[in-house]
Amino acid sequence: MMVASKSIKQAAAKLGADCCAIAPVKRFHKAPEGFHPRDIYTGVKSVVVIAVHFPEGVFSSTSFVPYTAANDSLLNKVFTIACQMSVKLEIEFGVTAVPIPSEPYEFWDDQKKIGKGILSLKHAGLLAGLGSIGRNSLLTHPVYGNRLVLGAVLLDIDLKGDRVIQHEFCRDRCRQCIGGCPSGAINSGRVHQRKCRKMSGITTKKGYFLYMCNNCRRICPHGAGFENSANNIL
Repeated sequence: MMVASKSIKQAAAKLGADCCAIAPVKRFHKAPEGFHPRDIYTGVKSVVVIAVHFPEGVFSSTSFVPYTAANDSLLNKVFTIACQMSVKLEIEFGVTAVPIPSEPYEFWDDQKKIGKGILSLKHAGLLAGLGSIGRNSLLTHPVYGNRLVLGAVLLDIDLKGDRVIQHEFCRDRCRQCIGGCPSGAINSGRVHQRKCRKMSGITTKKGYFLYMCNNCRRICPHGAGFENSANNIL
């Protein structure tokens, strides 16, 4: 049975995804060894990337509880959507669908404090046309900016891919994310995870984990999107 890309996107939207884009697996030829979609599912032909967005208000709160709770809730939401999509596509179209979360990790370097998901969802989003990646290393959508939580579904069918966004939204003179990182962890598109983790979160006396820093998301001039910005560079 033929499945149209439009049908996939409609299913994602009905289940609650704010955006959805598709990348043929051939676009992942530069993926690091061990982190290619085929390392997860050998029969994959297309990668569907979905996202839900944060409420903007959490970035205005002086407490980090709203941001932490929103992040945890949206991680669960986006993977639930991926699972529901997988079931729907398997039942209705007879395809094989593998839902992909951003975590847990299989790769963890305890000395360097580096964790890697089984698939880099921000790079999958880039290859699917969901947005561009700036100096803060975050995938940034034209409308939703970097206020996104990502998930994916691997499919064993060929689908038409979306156009990759060729957009450099970081001006040469802009260093807000680099200068605004309290741990000095950002260096032109790369993040030193060990430095970042030292200041990004704490565990409260009661045992709750809280994210204590979201500066890279919050202070980016295009954090809430670049589509209508007067500072666009095309």
